[in-house]
Amino acid sequence: MNDAAIEKLIYSGLVILVINLIFHFLKYYARKTQRKFGIRKSRYFATRRLLNAAALVLSVLALVFIWELSLRNIWVSATGILAMIAIAFFAIWSLIGNILAGLIIYFTSPFKLEDEIELSPDEVRGTVLAINTFYTVLIDEDGNYVNIPNSLFFQKYIRVIRKKPGKPDRETSPNPSEQTQK
Repeated sequence: MNDAAIEKLIYSGLVILVINLIFHFLKYYARKTQRKFGIRKSRYFATRRLLNAAALVLSVLALVFIWELSLRNIWVSATGILAMIAIAFFAIWSLIGNILAGLIIYFTSPFKLEDEIELSPDEVRGTVLAINTFYTVLIDEDGNYVNIPNSLFFQKYIRVIRKKPGKPDRETSPNPSEQTQK
Protein backbone atom coordinates (compact mmCIF):
# COMPACT_ATOMS: atom_id res chain seq x y z
CA MET A 1 0.00 0.00 0.00
CA ASN A 2 1.22 3.44 -0.79
CA ASP A 3 1.13 6.47 1.49
CA ALA A 4 -1.89 8.02 -0.26
CA ALA A 5 -4.03 4.92 0.34
CA ILE A 6 -3.00 4.74 4.00
CA GLU A 7 -3.83 8.44 4.39
CA LYS A 8 -7.28 7.88 2.83
CA LEU A 9 -7.88 4.92 5.16
CA ILE A 10 -7.00 7.06 8.17
CA TYR A 11 -9.27 9.89 6.97
CA SER A 12 -12.06 7.39 6.31
CA GLY A 13 -11.77 5.97 9.81
CA LEU A 14 -11.72 9.43 11.38
CA VAL A 15 -14.71 10.66 9.38
CA ILE A 16 -16.75 7.57 10.23
CA LEU A 17 -15.78 7.88 13.90
CA VAL A 18 -16.72 11.59 14.03
CA ILE A 19 -20.04 11.04 12.23
CA ASN A 20 -20.92 8.16 14.57
CA LEU A 21 -20.03 10.24 17.64
CA ILE A 22 -22.15 13.16 16.45
CA PHE A 23 -25.15 10.95 15.70
CA HIS A 24 -24.67 9.03 18.96
CA PHE A 25 -24.90 12.38 20.78
CA LEU A 26 -28.03 13.29 18.78
CA LYS A 27 -29.66 9.94 19.66
CA TYR A 28 -28.76 10.51 23.33
CA TYR A 29 -30.33 13.98 23.18
CA ALA A 30 -33.44 12.54 21.48
CA ARG A 31 -33.77 9.93 24.24
CA LYS A 32 -33.35 12.63 26.91
CA THR A 33 -36.02 14.76 25.20
CA GLN A 34 -38.34 11.75 24.94
CA ARG A 35 -38.06 11.11 28.67
CA LYS A 36 -38.33 14.78 29.62
CA PHE A 37 -41.53 15.47 27.65
CA GLY A 38 -43.06 11.99 27.91
CA ILE A 39 -43.07 11.40 24.16
CA ARG A 40 -44.11 7.91 23.10
CA LYS A 41 -41.34 5.38 22.71
CA SER A 42 -42.49 4.57 19.18
CA ARG A 43 -41.83 8.17 18.15
CA TYR A 44 -38.38 7.98 19.72
CA PHE A 45 -37.58 4.79 17.83
CA ALA A 46 -38.70 6.38 14.56
CA THR A 47 -36.43 9.36 15.27
CA ARG A 48 -33.59 6.99 16.03
CA ARG A 49 -34.09 5.12 12.75
CA LEU A 50 -34.09 8.43 10.89
CA LEU A 51 -30.84 9.46 12.59
CA ASN A 52 -29.26 6.09 11.72
CA ALA A 53 -30.26 6.50 8.07
CA ALA A 54 -28.89 10.06 8.00
CA ALA A 55 -25.59 8.88 9.52
CA LEU A 56 -25.31 6.15 6.90
CA VAL A 57 -25.98 8.53 4.00
CA LEU A 58 -23.56 11.12 5.37
CA SER A 59 -20.87 8.46 5.87
CA VAL A 60 -21.26 7.16 2.31
CA LEU A 61 -21.09 10.68 0.88
CA ALA A 62 -17.98 11.45 2.91
CA LEU A 63 -16.30 8.24 1.75
CA VAL A 64 -17.15 9.04 -1.87
CA PHE A 65 -15.35 12.37 -1.58
CA ILE A 66 -12.39 11.02 0.42
CA TRP A 67 -11.74 8.21 -2.06
CA GLU A 68 -12.43 10.58 -5.01
CA LEU A 69 -14.84 8.21 -6.70
CA SER A 70 -16.28 9.24 -10.04
CA LEU A 71 -19.79 10.56 -9.58
CA ARG A 72 -20.59 9.53 -13.14
CA ASN A 73 -19.84 5.87 -12.38
CA ILE A 74 -21.80 6.06 -9.15
CA TRP A 75 -24.73 7.61 -10.99
CA VAL A 76 -24.73 4.86 -13.64
CA SER A 77 -24.61 2.19 -10.94
CA ALA A 78 -27.34 3.87 -8.91
CA THR A 79 -29.70 4.19 -11.88
CA GLY A 80 -29.14 0.53 -12.76
CA ILE A 81 -29.96 -0.48 -9.20
CA LEU A 82 -33.00 1.81 -9.17
CA ALA A 83 -34.24 0.21 -12.40
CA MET A 84 -34.03 -3.23 -10.80
CA ILE A 85 -35.80 -1.90 -7.72
CA ALA A 86 -38.56 -0.46 -9.94
CA ILE A 87 -39.10 -3.88 -11.50
CA ALA A 88 -39.15 -5.49 -8.07
CA PHE A 89 -41.52 -2.74 -6.88
CA PHE A 90 -43.99 -3.71 -9.59
CA ALA A 91 -43.68 -7.36 -8.57
CA ILE A 92 -44.34 -6.71 -4.88
CA TRP A 93 -46.68 -3.74 -5.04
CA SER A 94 -49.01 -5.08 -2.35
CA LEU A 95 -46.18 -5.31 0.17
CA ILE A 96 -45.01 -1.80 -0.68
CA GLY A 97 -48.61 -0.61 -0.46
CA ASN A 98 -48.88 -2.01 3.06
CA ILE A 99 -45.60 -0.36 4.05
CA LEU A 100 -46.75 3.02 2.73
CA ALA A 101 -50.14 2.58 4.38
CA GLY A 102 -48.33 1.79 7.64
CA LEU A 103 -46.31 5.00 7.35
CA ILE A 104 -49.44 7.03 6.65
CA ILE A 105 -51.24 5.42 9.60
CA TYR A 106 -48.23 6.06 11.81
CA PHE A 107 -47.92 9.75 10.95
CA THR A 108 -51.60 10.67 10.63
CA SER A 109 -52.61 8.63 13.71
CA PRO A 110 -56.26 7.91 12.88
CA PHE A 111 -56.09 5.55 15.85
CA LYS A 112 -53.48 4.90 18.50
CA LEU A 113 -52.19 1.95 20.46
CA GLU A 114 -54.71 0.67 22.98
CA ASP A 115 -57.64 2.31 21.11
CA GLU A 116 -60.60 0.07 20.45
CA ILE A 117 -61.53 0.16 16.76
CA GLU A 118 -64.10 -1.43 14.48
CA LEU A 119 -63.74 -1.99 10.75
CA SER A 120 -67.00 -1.72 8.83
CA PRO A 121 -68.70 -3.42 7.01
CA ASP A 122 -66.73 -6.53 8.10
CA GLU A 123 -67.55 -5.96 11.79
CA VAL A 124 -63.95 -6.66 12.84
CA ARG A 125 -63.49 -5.17 16.28
CA GLY A 126 -60.64 -5.14 18.76
CA THR A 127 -58.03 -3.21 20.72
CA VAL A 128 -54.94 -2.05 18.82
CA LEU A 129 -51.85 -3.80 20.16
CA ALA A 130 -49.28 -2.82 17.52
CA ILE A 131 -48.99 -0.90 14.27
CA ASN A 132 -46.31 -2.72 12.31
CA THR A 133 -44.81 -2.19 8.89
CA PHE A 134 -47.13 -4.55 7.01
CA TYR A 135 -50.07 -5.06 9.32
CA THR A 136 -51.81 -3.85 12.46
CA VAL A 137 -52.43 -6.26 15.31
CA LEU A 138 -55.75 -6.20 17.18
CA ILE A 139 -56.92 -8.32 20.08
CA ASP A 140 -60.63 -9.09 20.05
CA GLU A 141 -63.02 -9.64 22.96
CA ASP A 142 -62.17 -13.37 23.11
CA GLY A 143 -58.43 -12.68 23.39
CA ASN A 144 -57.68 -13.70 19.78
CA TYR A 145 -55.06 -11.81 17.79
CA VAL A 146 -56.20 -10.36 14.48
CA ASN A 147 -53.62 -9.20 11.91
CA ILE A 148 -55.08 -6.66 9.49
CA PRO A 149 -53.05 -5.52 6.46
CA ASN A 150 -52.44 -1.77 6.68
CA SER A 151 -53.75 -1.11 3.18
CA LEU A 152 -57.15 -2.45 4.28
CA PHE A 153 -57.61 0.57 6.57
CA PHE A 154 -57.88 2.78 3.48
CA GLN A 155 -60.59 0.58 1.94
CA LYS A 156 -62.88 0.27 4.96
CA TYR A 157 -64.60 2.54 7.43
CA ILE A 158 -62.78 2.78 10.76
CA ARG A 159 -64.70 3.55 13.91
CA VAL A 160 -62.61 4.46 16.96
CA ILE A 161 -64.58 3.59 20.05
CA ARG A 162 -63.94 6.07 22.85
CA LYS A 163 -64.55 4.94 26.39
CA LYS A 164 -66.67 7.31 28.46
CA PRO A 165 -65.14 8.26 31.83
CA GLY A 166 -68.09 7.04 33.92
CA LYS A 167 -68.42 3.58 32.35
CA PRO A 168 -66.17 0.66 33.30
CA ASP A 169 -64.07 -1.17 30.72
CA ARG A 170 -65.24 -4.56 29.53
CA GLU A 171 -62.27 -6.29 31.12
CA THR A 172 -62.84 -4.69 34.54
CA SER A 173 -66.58 -5.29 34.78
CA PRO A 174 -67.28 -7.97 37.41
CA ASN A 175 -70.38 -9.33 35.67
CA PRO A 176 -70.56 -9.58 31.85
CA SER A 177 -74.37 -9.50 31.92
CA GLU A 178 -74.20 -5.93 33.31
CA GLN A 179 -72.60 -4.83 30.04
CA THR A 180 -75.62 -5.90 27.99
CA GLN A 181 -78.10 -4.21 30.35
CA LYS A 182 -76.50 -0.75 30.03
